[in-house]
Amino acid sequence: MTFKILVVDDEPAIHEVLHVYLKRFLDDFVLFVASTGQEAIDKVTQMMANGQSLDIVLMDMKMPSMDGIECTRKLSKLGIKNIHLLTAYFDPESAKQAAEVGAKGVMKKSEGFVSVARKVADMIRGTRAPTTSAGPN
Repeated sequence: MTFKILVVDDEPAIHEVLHVYLKRFLDDFVLFVASTGQEAIDKVTQMMANGQSLDIVLMDMKMPSMDGIECTRKLSKLGIKNIHLLTAYFDPESAKQAAEVGAKGVMKKSEGFVSVARKVADMIRGTRAPTTSAGPN
């Protein structure tokens, strides 16, 4: 089964780095990217209109125009549940705000993108039941 991941960050290098590291931990995934909050909302809306869903959204907290908190609020209202904020500037107040708007968690970029990719892989693997062909249905 193919996992679908959306990375929202105004720095294109972050998209590329996460893609490289996610390949270490996941065999079958599609990475969607957005550089702004509005672009993320537009992509999610289009995906939903086409009957597609996402396994996880990784959202940069600090972006110009619409920050990650506001975008998370809007995506949550659309029914997106598995949103995790990424930040280089972590503080407890940010974590509280993230939870209030529907984020499931906050990950620190300073932990390194290998760590972030490993956590993402572990989280989305846990959201789907294993598929087996053993036994009758």
